[in-house]
Amino acid sequence: MKKSIALLFIIIALAWVNPVDAQEPDKSGFIRTYAKPGGLLSFEWIISMPSGDMKKEFISKTSTRGFAIEYRYMFDSPISVGAGFSWQAFYEKKERATYEFEGGAMTTTRFNYLYSFPIFVNAHYYPIKNEIFLPFVGINLGMFNLDKKDQVGQFTVDDNSWQFGFQPEIGTVIQLSPGSGLGFIVKGKYTYILYNEGIYNNISHFDIHVGATFVF
Repeated sequence: MKKSIALLFIIIALAWVNPVDAQEPDKSGFIRTYAKPGGLLSFEWIISMPSGDMKKEFISKTSTRGFAIEYRYMFDSPISVGAGFSWQAFYEKKERATYEFEGGAMTTTRFNYLYSFPIFVNAHYYPIKNEIFLPFVGINLGMFNLDKKDQVGQFTVDDNSWQFGFQPEIGTVIQLSPGSGLGFIVKGKYTYILYNEGIYNNISHFDIHVGATFVF
């Protein structure tokens, strides 16, 4: 948590030292979606739906316990680069069943947990001119701290590790009014983590982000 707070202060500090001038319409009469050099800070709520091996072998239940904080530096072009972090918690209670293990078997209830804390860098492209909407496509690359717990009866298998992952995404920033600096962000993201432990070849999930944005 201390690392998260320190990173948040760094991101906010970077935002304040890169003020954005007021946007001006171009010759077509539209304000460019790729703003003059400056920063965009977002605070986002995450809804996640497991997929692939994660859904099949470990947790299939949708999670609403997640948040992200992200900073983007907007160049005087349709491109931005940035960094951020997020936190997500997945949980599922499996129905009572018989589980086999070396030397015997056990009939019990199973509880699965996964906590994910990625730190990432990103790049985005903004293809369309519009006064209100700022659509984008982009990708995040980074390291994921995974805390995975598999509890079967009185036995618990823990795994805490750092793994590489990536997140392609598409979405839009919606400005409250042209040049106001305040708005909302909505985006869809696919998370793929290169995890290869036991029967799991990867950890993946589809994410929906909704949040607030602040332009500096």
